[in-house]
Amino acid sequence: MRTSVRPIAIVKKSRPARTIRPSLAIALVWILVLTGCTPRTPDGPAADLIPLAQDAGVYHGLDPEQPLIANTAQTLAYAEFLQAHFAPWEPDRTPIEADAAYWGLTHFGTAHLFGENTLARDPDWIKRLGRYARADSYPSMNRRAIAVTNVNMRVLPTLPPTFYDPSRAGEGFPFDMMQNSLVAAGTPLLATHTSEDRAWVLVEARYAFGWVRATDIAWVDDGFETFFRTGTYAAIVRDDVPVVDGDGVFRFDAHIGWILPVLQGGFGDNGMALVIPVRDRRGDAVAQVAFLPSSVVRPAPLAATPANFTALINAMLGRPYGWGGLYEGRDCSMAVMDLMAPFGIFLPRNSRPQAASGEVATIAGLDRQAKKRFILARATPFMTLVGKPGHIMLYIGQHDGEPVVFHAVWGLRTMHQGKPGREVIGSAVITTLEPGLELPTLSRPDGILLETVTSINTLGPASGATP
Repeated sequence: MRTSVRPIAIVKKSRPARTIRPSLAIALVWILVLTGCTPRTPDGPAADLIPLAQDAGVYHGLDPEQPLIANTAQTLAYAEFLQAHFAPWEPDRTPIEADAAYWGLTHFGTAHLFGENTLARDPDWIKRLGRYARADSYPSMNRRAIAVTNVNMRVLPTLPPTFYDPSRAGEGFPFDMMQNSLVAAGTPLLATHTSEDRAWVLVEARYAFGWVRATDIAWVDDGFETFFRTGTYAAIVRDDVPVVDGDGVFRFDAHIGWILPVLQGGFGDNGMALVIPVRDRRGDAVAQVAFLPSSVVRPAPLAATPANFTALINAMLGRPYGWGGLYEGRDCSMAVMDLMAPFGIFLPRNSRPQAASGEVATIAGLDRQAKKRFILARATPFMTLVGKPGHIMLYIGQHDGEPVVFHAVWGLRTMHQGKPGREVIGSAVITTLEPGLELPTLSRPDGILLETVTSINTLGPASGATP
């Protein structure tokens, strides 16, 4: 999870396979617990994943059709979202500073890193990447671009993964330190530099910056930008939606959180005609049209109702965890960011700045019971984030007096016979703030989520609805 202004180097993230229905969430949890790579314990899955319904609609206690944000406030928020989304194309946009663009060289320069073969990397590997990335000549361009597919944005221009010591709990796969973020197809970009061989381009998006393969983007001119910025946009409301152009060519999968322009006059009874970018032989962006049925796409922004939040969360449940969006999955901050995008609510990419958004209340000094009481009294379902260092969750209501959250999570810290491990969950789930409390091997106190929760923050001017 990195930000578009300055990276936060090691803040945990998340990612997907194909759409997995909520009814399969528990089976998925069992599979992941049995097949994960980090040291694990003999315990089964966290018990509250079993009795807790994996349905975001049963915990909030609100009128499902009553908006949580006033119309005027949401209109303003959506305008700010679009401004941020298209900011990379603004003529006065300047590249980020070199120390931010090349933060990975400094951060990993002396680190003990491992490669895809689980062996230690050559200590000079980072130095070679620095030369390949031409750090001494940055920036070399200021050019509009667009993602033509779902793009893995890398910290440095390299595809092979980089891990900390895989023998340590919570390290190794899937935590590729070179993965910054997934960037959705159709995302406006600013290109500022290229690698030595031009195979990689350093780009900035609304929420992140990093290196992408040159063939995954296309150059934007005035004509394309005018056609693409239709003024009317659509929100994808399902994961793994195949996007096929008018010639029958598959282009990419769209997911919840993807925003695409609607063709002028593109609203139909059964769906929408959307504008998508395609790269031509010269590397320039050309517009194509793709039709999506109304079951997977809606006009943006969606009304911020409990019913709409519930539908999107339920569609995201069970999706495997994806650090930095690897394999088109989601980490904790990407799950929250993608959920808010269809409502026109802009959030940063990383959990730390997300936890600083809106009205923040610090609860770090409270004991667990006091934290629960505070959250239940002050949080608004679907609008309040619950934060701890390195992790972010969305409050969705309560169950038997326990706060309930939606989050994408890798696992719980454990300790078995003196050896640290992980109880792998590995997906987007609904839990209390004390999942796994019944496990004898749960590391205490640091393995109890609630113990390490430090703040809650409510996004935007909520309507005041309470459960």
